[in-house]
Amino acid sequence: MAIGYLLIQARTAHDAVPLSGVQISVLDYQGNSVYELTTDESGETQRIPLETLDRSFSENPYFTGTPYINYNVLAQKNGFRSLYVSNIPIFDGETAILPLAFIPMQEIERLPAQMEINVGKPAVAMTGARNQAGITDSTPYVLRQVIIPNPITVHLGAPNASATNVQVSFPDYVKNVASSEIYPTWPAAALTANIYAIITFALNRVFTEWYAGCQFSLNYF
Repeated sequence: MAIGYLLIQARTAHDAVPLSGVQISVLDYQGNSVYELTTDESGETQRIPLETLDRSFSENPYFTGTPYINYNVLAQKNGFRSLYVSNIPIFDGETAILPLAFIPMQEIERLPAQMEINVGKPAVAMTGARNQAGITDSTPYVLRQVIIPNPITVHLGAPNASATNVQVSFPDYVKNVASSEIYPTWPAAALTANIYAIITFALNRVFTEWYAGCQFSLNYF
């Protein structure tokens, strides 16, 4: 059995403040506890080893299964809403970094609410086509020069879906898309080519104002 790694980072105040003393349970797919951890004064846990599948499965184009093993994380701290993150993929020889953004409880809340986040499969592991159509209720306008938006607005759903818009830094956007699209075990040249494609696609959508009505916006789903 191959080994991958997981490192957890806890932050609050819009990621500005590291959060120590967070109680973290790392669970397997059956819900059994694998590790019990506590974040240190820098808001991080130790890097822990986890069993997974050999990296050769992710490099085999004929392999139809899932070339990694998923784990779940339950994170709790007094005075903050709990977080439950499911289906975190662990790859052979790679370190998965899980950032956790904690929200303080409101004064009217007697018990901490639990926020649930499902990581989901990378796009390369999905079957079927994905819709990348833009919102075409008006004619797209082409900017005079290419602009690197920082922050960039991301629509968390299909183009015409009623979903939340969030703003993230452009480097974080690229990192998040890359980690949701491809396997980290691929050769360096394949990773570089895909990251260039992600950046080019994003800047093209900004340059042509593809998503009308929401400046510097991209759909991410």
